[in-house]
Amino acid sequence: MRLQSGLLALLLCVVTAQVQAFSTPKPGQVIDVALEQLHPTQAVIGFDQIYYKLGLFAGSRSKLFDEYCETNGQGKADKVPKKADLQKPDSFTCKDPVGTHPADMKTVVVGPAGQLYLTDGHHTFSSFWEQPGAGPKLKMWVRVTDDFSDSPNLAIFWQRMEQGRKVWLKDGQGKTIAPTQIPAHLGFKDLQDDTFRSLVYFSRKASYGKPNSDAVAPEFLEFYWGGWLRPQVDLTAFNLNKKGGYSDAIEAVAKLMVTLAPDAPVGDSGFTALQLGGFTSLDRKELEKTFEEKVPYVIDYRNGFR
Repeated sequence: MRLQSGLLALLLCVVTAQVQAFSTPKPGQVIDVALEQLHPTQAVIGFDQIYYKLGLFAGSRSKLFDEYCETNGQGKADKVPKKADLQKPDSFTCKDPVGTHPADMKTVVVGPAGQLYLTDGHHTFSSFWEQPGAGPKLKMWVRVTDDFSDSPNLAIFWQRMEQGRKVWLKDGQGKTIAPTQIPAHLGFKDLQDDTFRSLVYFSRKASYGKPNSDAVAPEFLEFYWGGWLRPQVDLTAFNLNKKGGYSDAIEAVAKLMVTLAPDAPVGDSGFTALQLGGFTSLDRKELEKTFEEKVPYVIDYRNGFR
């Protein structure tokens, strides 16, 4: 009996290993997952960026479905009837099939036991997490970049993630944290707020953009800029609850960013300003556009939300 039990256990282990081998997503694959299945690789997000998106979606249903389609690599939304429901993908259509535009998709790393770790998309997916009619069970598509499922334990897994710069181990004040302090889920309830992350986001196109075509944008690019800005900008000097004060804070951040020479290091990030997409002069037109088209959503939604 003991021999039979031992053989049965061994057979079960072999079968389980085979199933896992065939079911583990591989780099390059696109897979559909519920948002609640994704484990963050950072403990913070910029809440104001989420407020902007939620305010935008509340005012424009088409923007909501465009965001959904684009995030799935499907271009913009195509046909969105009045009864269209994000929870029912067959109730509306996108312009292209899933994965047609892989560069637009959010990315994951496969960890031990097949857990999916989100490396890009914390803000987009947190917006859907908080969006009425969407939420944690919303199914979306992501692109697999790495398979670290063979890591013997979580300690080794996180070492590999750090070596690959695929985890952000800072809290909302820029202080170092351990991987165990990263929450298990997305959204306002679990993630902390980092105001500098939002301010950098709103400076996009005015003081930085995507790195040149010969480079790949590093994960957590905006956090590197935020970490450099934090000791230089006193946010208490701005009334962030007013549109004018918030715009002034964005402008202060943007002006500082363009003072760096292309080959200058951005703090201790290990990257230069050029590698992080930094401009050498301020695009005033884009800055004014942000003040007019984005800041109002932030302040109005945030004040209403609270």
